[in-house]
Formats: sequence, C-alpha cells, structure tokens
Amino acid sequence: MRKRCIKAIAVAAAAMMAMVSMTGCSSSASAKTSAKAVSSEAKEVETEVSTETTEAAESSEVTEESNMDAEAEKSAKEAEEAEASAASAAEKADIQAAAGTIVVDGYEWGPGVDKVVFELPEEAESADAANAVINTNHVEREVSEVYLSDEKGNKAEGPSRYLTAVLKTSYENSGSPFVYDFKVTMMNDWAETYPVIGVLSASVGGEVKTVGINQDLINSRIAPEAELFADRDSFSGKYKNPMTGEEEEITLQRGAYEPGSLAEDGVKNPLLIWLHGQGEGGTDIEISLLGNEVTALARDEIQSQFTTEGGADGAYVLAVQTPTYWMDGGDGTNSSGDLISRYTEALMDTIDDYVKNHPDVDANRIYLSGCSNGGYMTVNMAIQYPDYWAAIAPNCEAYAYNVYERDADGKYVSKSVGNAMGGAVVNVPTDEKWMTDEKIEKLAKIPSWFLASADDSIVNPLQFELPTYQALLKAGAKNTWFSYFENIQGKDSPEATYMGHWVWAKYFNNEVTKVQDPTAIKDASDENFGFTPSNDGGGSMQASDENCTYNTIFEWMNAQSK
Repeated sequence: MRKRCIKAIAVAAAAMMAMVSMTGCSSSASAKTSAKAVSSEAKEVETEVSTETTEAAESSEVTEESNMDAEAEKSAKEAEEAEASAASAAEKADIQAAAGTIVVDGYEWGPGVDKVVFELPEEAESADAANAVINTNHVEREVSEVYLSDEKGNKAEGPSRYLTAVLKTSYENSGSPFVYDFKVTMMNDWAETYPVIGVLSASVGGEVKTVGINQDLINSRIAPEAELFADRDSFSGKYKNPMTGEEEEITLQRGAYEPGSLAEDGVKNPLLIWLHGQGEGGTDIEISLLGNEVTALARDEIQSQFTTEGGADGAYVLAVQTPTYWMDGGDGTNSSGDLISRYTEALMDTIDDYVKNHPDVDANRIYLSGCSNGGYMTVNMAIQYPDYWAAIAPNCEAYAYNVYERDADGKYVSKSVGNAMGGAVVNVPTDEKWMTDEKIEKLAKIPSWFLASADDSIVNPLQFELPTYQALLKAGAKNTWFSYFENIQGKDSPEATYMGHWVWAKYFNNEVTKVQDPTAIKDASDENFGFTPSNDGGGSMQASDENCTYNTIFEWMNAQSK
C-alpha cells in the first residue's frame, strides 16, 4: 500500500508539472486553475490512498492482534493441559513425596528455579530421569537429570530419602519465583504461591516406583548462592527528610559475603559494595541478591581477580537494600535523578558501620558499584563523599545531567515519545545542569569505570552518562573509563538478547573487558559524544596506566587504592 501511495502522488505531481509547462512561465488564471485542479486531484488521490492505507494498517493490526490472542489462547490451553496431565500422573504415583523444596539460583535475568528436591517417606536406592514430568508455577519444565541427594539438592552417595530433579533453566523458561508489581511499587517480590506438580521414578525397596508431588513450595525454598551472603542485618538511624525537613527513621537492610580465607589471612582486605536497581528495593535482602545476580560477585571467576598483599585472594562483598528507591528524594517516589537521595546519609552510616565492625577491611580499597537506581546512588555517594572511595563502577547510572521540568505543584512535566520499547512517557529536561562543574570536579578525582548500552530505552545514555563522561574528560580526569555496548546478549541464555538497560549482565558475567577511546570522546561534538558502541567487551581498547594494562573491570578495580 505504501508503494501505491507514493506512485499515485508522483503521477499527480507529474500531471501538474506538465500542465504548468504547457502554459509557459506565465501565471495565467487558466494555468493557476488547472494547476489547482490537478493539485486538488493529487490531494484527493493521496487522501484516498492514505485512508486506504490506514484502513489496511488497522485491519492488519486487528488481524495481527487476533492472531496473537489466538496464539496466547492456544499456549494457555496447552499449559493447562500439561499441568492437568502432570497432576493426574502425580495423583496416580506409587508414592507421594512427604515434602518438597525449590532451589533458587541467580541468573543474568534474575532468579530461576533450577532444581526441585523431593523428600520421600522412605529411602530410595537409585533414581533416574526417564519419564520424569515436572511443572513449576503452571509451566512445564524439561528435566535434565535426577539423582539421590541431601535435603539441599547436593548429590548423595548411597541410599537417601531425598531425590533432586535438575531443570533446564533459560531466560525463556526460568521458573522465576519473583513477581513484578507494575502498578504500584514497580518492584519485585516473592510470588504468593508456587505450585510444583510432577512425578519421578526411583528404586525403593528394590522395586521401581513412581514418586508424585503436588504442593505449594513458595515457603519451602532455598537459595544456596544467596546464603553465601550470610552476614545479614540492618542499620537504623534518624535523619532529616530533604523534602519535608522533618526527622524520620530510616532502616536499610544489608547482606555480606565474607570468604573465610580472608577473615583468617591476617591482612587488610578489599570491600566491593553493590547497590541494587529500582526493582530490588524493599525489606528482604534476597530480593536484591537474586534480582541483579549479585551472587555472581561471590563466584571464583570474579573473586580470583581480587588480591591482598601477603594474604588470600578475594574480596568482601556488601549488598545494601533501600525500602523504596535510591532515587527517592523524600516523598517515596522515584525521581528522575535530579535530587539528592533521602538515603544518602543513612547509606554512608550503614557502610561505615560495617567497616568499623570489620577491622580487616582495607579503608583504602573500598569500591562502590550499582545499576540504574543504584548507579545513580553510586554517583551520588561519590559526589557527597568523594574522599571515601578507591573507585566507582556505575552501571546504566541514572544520575541526571540536567534538571527536569516541574509544574507549579512540584510534579514532573512529562511527554509521550517513541523508543525501542514502542513508546514511553518521559520527563522533560531543562537547560539547567544538575551535573554541575563542581560535581564534575569531585568525580574527576575518583577512579571510575562507567557501563551502558546504546539501546537502553529506560535510562537514555545521551541524557545521563555520556555527557557526564565527556565532562569528566574535559575536566582533566585521567583514570576514568567507559564500556559502551551495542546491545546486551546473553551468556546464561546465549540465544537471548535482553533489553538494553540490563548492562549489569555484562558486569556480573565478567564480560566488561574493553573501553571507549577517551581521546575520541573528549572534544567530540557529534550527537553521540564521540562514542562508538561495541559488543567486543564494550570498546576498542583496554584500560591502562603506567603500571599495567587491564583485562577486565575487576582487574582494574583491584588495582585502585587511595
């Protein structure tokens, strides 16, 4: 239809030009009238075709929507049938599981249920995955392995009362036990229920028998990687609300990973702090640990990159959780990053309290990092307490470069725009800088490594970290780097390409290996500030100084000391 519309307009325009040509250059009444008539005809043709195109598009949309609805209805029906079949098999099983447990692990997309542990009423001698059927939270799962185990899903030697089913877990089928509140809090929480239905085969008393389960296991769950963050507590204090001026009590949750080897090595050890994104606030630290795969920071791949002089390798990792949002300026809502967080002093006291209670933490090697809301807070804390940090690593940081427009009631002025997600309502920036020259001067003195993806439709890099980074270079910052990706491709799910905002997946997957060229950015005047996104580690070169060339962001971080 588009081609027909263009062709019709072109024919009408040619006819008009021919009419004018026949009358010469004069603007006689007949020529004007004829031209007007042809012009009117062209307009009618264009209108007709445009209307036809619109109707066709609308019809296409209706058809597409109907197809999608039909496909969704078909998928829902298939899911219901699969669940009903699993329930029937579980009911007919020779043995009913006495209890069950779901095992939750952290992935680049968030949490996934990758194991189900069956507790049997008596010991089994063996088990296998043949004919195994498992349905978690109304979704059919592929069982890749079944074995005898302990109550936490670890393989057992010899007979056991526990069987563990290992489930294939991907972004498309993760079995996530989280639900996201899109209407009120814009945060994650545990699902209210998590039904597990299925049947396995096991040898019990010398006979092959089927073992069935049909239970709600939301309150029977373990998260082994999150449990490594065993030092859990909270910090409370009274602080003045920056909006109301009234004193309020603030409580922040925290959880720390503390390798036993570090506590015993007799030397000072580095501390890496992580601040979560918008969706991981609340009062349950496991939401923060699993929502952004913070648990990856405790894995050997990352821990091995941190060293202590004369001691064991590794670093302490501290995750801190806010009850609302780091970008909450005092009214309980999420700002556009152009306010000072109501949690600024409370967070500093929470961190300082942890350090004081862990005398083996090296005060000269405290590193601060976070994503989105937490990226904002990372920059905010660096500006407010510039002498405290050895280095910062903000991911998709939302600390505004400009102040955003507000109405007479102090509410943000917003507008609708199109973007990679199909459309959004965004707040309107003014010409007034929030990232002032004074703030840039403070940040320029702190070693920093920024991360973002060019297709981030949630925190637009062009309005946040790109101009900030260029301003840092112009201010003379030397040890400041930026990894800028084209998009975010999966590692846990290699076939997946995630929304651009999820740059923290690159961080936790240890895939931040290269940086943008600072010399190409410092004096650039193009709309992209001289950045060239790359999925080859985030840039075209490696971060380096007079002492070393760094292969990863964590290797660089480890080398930074006040």
